[in-house]
Amino acid sequence: AVESNEMVHKEDSEICEIAYRRCNAYTNNKNNKVLPTSPALVQNNQIAIISGKADYRLSFDITPTGTIVDYGNILHFTTDNNCCNFGQRSPAIWFHPGTTRLYVVIGDSTDSNWRLDTDALPLNVLTKVTLECKGKNVKLTVGEKVYTATQPTYRFAGNLVVYAGDPWYPPAKGVISNLLYKILPPAEANAAVTSQRSYMHNLQDEEMNVAEKENMDN
Repeated sequence: AVESNEMVHKEDSEICEIAYRRCNAYTNNKNNKVLPTSPALVQNNQIAIISGKADYRLSFDITPTGTIVDYGNILHFTTDNNCCNFGQRSPAIWFHPGTTRLYVVIGDSTDSNWRLDTDALPLNVLTKVTLECKGKNVKLTVGEKVYTATQPTYRFAGNLVVYAGDPWYPPAKGVISNLLYKILPPAEANAAVTSQRSYMHNLQDEEMNVAEKENMDN
C-alpha cells in the first residue's frame, strides 16, 4: 500500500509540474511580442506581423491632440483586411468621429465587430489604456475607469498584421507610447495549476493527519 501511494504521489507531482511549466512558459519574455514602443500614427503604417493568441494583454499610453470627422484609427491587428471576417479586428481601436471616445473592437467568432466603447479621453493629457482578454473575461482599463464584458464565444488566434494607423481609415490625432502586446497563459493552464496545487496540499494534509494519528496510537 505504501509503494502504491508513493507511485500515485509521484504521478500527481509530475502532472502538477507539467501544468506549472506549461503555465509558467507564458510569463517569459518570448511572449512579449516585439512592437515599436512609440510608433507614429500615420495612415497605412504597418509596424509588425505577429502570431496572435486568444488570451493577451495589449497596453499603451495615448495623448490625444485633436479630433477628426471620421473614425480615427489608432491600432489595428488584422489577418488581411479591414472588416468583417473573423480575425480582421483582433483587436482594432479607433477614436469615434468628432470625439476622443475609444471604439475598441475585440472581435468574436459570431461577430467580428464585437466591441466596447468608452467615455472621452482628455485632450493633451496622457492616458494609459490596457485591454486584457482572458478566457471569457474582457477588461478594458482607460485611466481610472474600468469597462468589462463577457466574450460571447471565442477570439481569433493566428498570424496578424499590426498597424498604427491602418490603410482604411485616417489616423487618429495623438501620440502613443509604451506599446506592448503580451500573450497570457491560457485560462485552463492556470486552472490546472491551481487544481493540482490544491490537490497536492490536500494530500500533504492527509499524510500529516495519518502521521499524527499513528503517533497518538503509539
